[in-house]
Parts: sequence; C-alpha cells; structure tokens
Amino acid sequence: MQRALRLLSSRERTVRELDQQLQKQGVTPDERAAALARVKELGYIDDASVARARATRQVGKGEAPRLVQQKLLRQGIAAGAAQEAVSAASEGKTEVELAKAALDKRLRGRPVRDDKERQRLLRFLMGRGHRPSAAFAALKQAGLPAVEVDGELDDDGFDEG
Repeated sequence: MQRALRLLSSRERTVRELDQQLQKQGVTPDERAAALARVKELGYIDDASVARARATRQVGKGEAPRLVQQKLLRQGIAAGAAQEAVSAASEGKTEVELAKAALDKRLRGRPVRDDKERQRLLRFLMGRGHRPSAAFAALKQAGLPAVEVDGELDDDGFDEG
C-alpha cells in the first residue's frame, strides 16, 4: 500500500499504470490487488479524472481527438471514459477547427515564408494525428491553400491526376 501511495504522490496514474509500476517493483499479485482495491476505495485513483486531465492537455497541445483517444486506451482507460474525456476536451469543435487552432498556435501570428514551410506545417498537423483532409482544410482556412503534392500544386491538397 505504501508503494502505491508513493507512486501516486509523484503523478496521477491510471489503475493499469499503477499496477504495472507495482509489478516492476516486485510486489506480489495479491498485494497489488489489495493495494489497488484500497486506493480505489479511498478515492485516490480515478481513471476518468486522469483521462479528462490528459485529454485536455493533449488536445490543448494540438493533438487530434482520435489520436488522444487511442493514447488513452493504450494507457488503460476504458473506451467510454476515453471517449467522454476527448469529447469534453474538444469542447464541441470539429477536427478542422482543432487543426486550425494548432496551426495558429504553431505560427503565433507570423506569416508562412514559403512552400517548404507550408509542407512542414502539413506534416506537423498530420503528425499530431489530424486526418489529411482536416490538415488541408486548416491550411486553407489559414489562407495557405496551395500545397505541393507529388510535384504538382493542388488547391485542396489532393492530386487531381
């Protein structure tokens, strides 16, 4: 129980993460189960609140909701709790709106210098888990519609050929 409390004092953890950490420290399965039950009973661990906090932070950093949800699922959050957390963090905004906000935050009001930077911004948005269509739409909303695709400039970002 003391190890579980020490681990929780350093940062918020999901039940799965706490269980894995206790296992790494050599705690027996019976002791782990008892410690997890006790910290749940005392309200020291709550996967839903961990999911809300992480989803808010990650969506605020510009990550796409679907990527955030996948990360939460891998961290041991139940599918329903992960979906609720991501929906709350998205605040009803579409993926295009969230991608545009990430783009605005990245640019900080400065203009885009050239096509290479425009391509880097597209890769940045896609690297944050935004679908290509949402990334292209965000660039278009920011007044940066022409992106070179396979050597051809295409206004919506899709190769016409």
